[in-house]
Amino acid sequence: MNAKAIRAIVIGFVVAFLVSAGLAWLDAAAGKPDLQQEVMIGVVFGAITAYILGNLSGNRSIASASGTDRAAAIARTPPPGKMLLYVWREGFIAKMAGLNLSIDGRPVAQIKAPRFTLVALPARQATLGAAFGGLAGAQSKSNEIVLDPPANGILVVKITIAMGLVQGSVRFAVQPDGESARRSLASVTMTPADVPEI
Repeated sequence: MNAKAIRAIVIGFVVAFLVSAGLAWLDAAAGKPDLQQEVMIGVVFGAITAYILGNLSGNRSIASASGTDRAAAIARTPPPGKMLLYVWREGFIAKMAGLNLSIDGRPVAQIKAPRFTLVALPARQATLGAAFGGLAGAQSKSNEIVLDPPANGILVVKITIAMGLVQGSVRFAVQPDGESARRSLASVTMTPADVPEI
């Protein structure tokens, strides 16, 4: 268990205590103390707080690219022998939880939604992987997709998260027209990749 997960649990306990104590004080002032109910409400608020913070415990500090850098990324020409992979995450489910991306098992970026990142890689078949960290990782299945190099060297993959009965899942959709798909990212926040080129 990492330090962020432990901190989430500790904060959950603190919230439970503060809510229970606050309600007990208010009820006592009104002359209607009900300690069992106050403790139960405090536990519910504490559990919700710990759950939310636990889901976000896999997040890293993520910077946003400037508008100029985003425009340059969208207009970029693939280098010789390379392709440009734009990974675009959208959707509301787990949007604040950082999704860890990898190319052939090598970590390259973490993105939230709605955001995109760009990685230049050799124009060959490659495997894109996506998985959550923290508590969100235990609740969602990771996934991989094998990507073939496009003829024009521009590949856009849209990622969404789907809710399942027991676990969520990561879904990939390779955009059929990479050029127009990357132009549609002009108003989407860009996260620079940790590894912008492989």
